[in-house]
Amino acid sequence: MIMNNKKGGVFLSKQGDFNSPRQTTEFKTLIMMLQIATILVSFFLLATPVYAESSFQYSKPIQTNNLAGYKFIVLDKDVYAHSNQPQLQDVRIFDDKEQEVPYFQDSSIAATTTPYSTTQDGNDTVITIVVNHLNGFRLELRTDDTFERNYVLYGMSGKAKWYLSEGTLVNHPLEPSLPKKDINWTSTNRFDELKLVIHNRDNQPINLKSVRFSYDLDRLVFKDLGNSHYRLAYGNTASGSPQYDVTDYKTIITREPLTQATLGAEVSTPPLPQPPDNQKNFKPLFIIAISALALLLMSGIGLSIRKKQR
Repeated sequence: MIMNNKKGGVFLSKQGDFNSPRQTTEFKTLIMMLQIATILVSFFLLATPVYAESSFQYSKPIQTNNLAGYKFIVLDKDVYAHSNQPQLQDVRIFDDKEQEVPYFQDSSIAATTTPYSTTQDGNDTVITIVVNHLNGFRLELRTDDTFERNYVLYGMSGKAKWYLSEGTLVNHPLEPSLPKKDINWTSTNRFDELKLVIHNRDNQPINLKSVRFSYDLDRLVFKDLGNSHYRLAYGNTASGSPQYDVTDYKTIITREPLTQATLGAEVSTPPLPQPPDNQKNFKPLFIIAISALALLLMSGIGLSIRKKQR
């Protein structure tokens, strides 16, 4: 039975029944209105296009020997160039069911003789070294010249420029304790290239034989079940660092021989569409409007019942 309380509200009496045709009709009307409001809200939620805030824009197939066991992949310049996180937080491994595969990151030191170009800017020698976003930390100048020069080192990515290091380069072959031809730095950023500016003052430019570049070589270690295909995904602006239990067993796993897997050709995936600015706040407003409409319907039915009971 629908009854009035002293405050003017409407409630259903536990003792009442709905045998009266009028009461039964009013109750069914109330339930029907609530159902209509619920259906409208549900329909809107399901019909609204789904927009992802971000997606992995690049991936590479991982080629394994199809045998179960722990494998590792060495990250290459494509991953460094297209990862959107300075410490590779957006890198993920997926199996053929699109499930994340836990991994841990391991690093070792590598060095290579790297190509470079040299230009003169007044009395300064400007040496440009392409590093392809590798996580470098040292340059070594190979030369037989005797010199002492001041220098400044910058990291470059497009038009952006970061100061990395400055100091004095020394090479006195007759005094082995003096040579200092290494340039060291630390940075959490990754760069397209390094720019080394050597101040010659009134001296002749240094005659370089080669430039050696040292960097951290990153590898990812994961468990291959032997019955799945895997891919490496990266290039996600919103991804944070993954937290996997396998990291706790890193020391134990690396004691055993690991098999190297290789990365295939890079595949580019267009980012998922973003909602237009005028639609981003449309859904909450619609839900509020539907909720208000449902309350108005309930209030209207309640007032109608009160009038009829009088």
